[in-house]
Amino acid sequence: MEAGHRWHFAVSLDGRPIGWHDFTVSGGPDEATVDSEAHLRVTALLIPVYRYEHRDYERWRGGCLSQIDARTSEDGHEYIVHGQKDDNAFRVHGPSGPAALQGCVRSFAYWDRQLLQGGRLLNAQTGRYEPVALTHLPDEPVLVRGRTVPAEHYALEAQAFRVELWYSPQGEWLALASRTAEGRQIRYEIPP
Repeated sequence: MEAGHRWHFAVSLDGRPIGWHDFTVSGGPDEATVDSEAHLRVTALLIPVYRYEHRDYERWRGGCLSQIDARTSEDGHEYIVHGQKDDNAFRVHGPSGPAALQGCVRSFAYWDRQLLQGGRLLNAQTGRYEPVALTHLPDEPVLVRGRTVPAEHYALEAQAFRVELWYSPQGEWLALASRTAEGRQIRYEIPP
């Protein structure tokens, strides 16, 4: 787990800017905190047609989630997820109802590709513990801070979506791309 790092991503939809998503990881490899905040707005003829705000605070111990507190507002719908590790399980409460999860629970920790390989990840918006598969795709360059750099390319697939991720050869998260249900492309890039 990489600690002491901050990512600021400009977010676009079909190439048009729609907002930003920031991630901050602090602490050390044995215990870290992750703070994530996103603000997205899509307009048509200057009229807002979609709004998304997300705030997620996580505590990690030994590469496993020990606490999560997330609040998402998507087009007027509010989603709250809270989870806490106790002696017996990781207990999560969210829109999908309460659950007691066993073993090392991890979230969609894009900032550390090693944490994405667990087979199941906790969705901070829905509270669902989703089966996932991480696949290494052919490497390809990606635009970072206004210049093209070599990158390792991965696909993370869940039941309802697929996310493509790019990392430097040293493992630093560089970019993300996904498609909406309507087939539009969302892209995260580190701006110049």
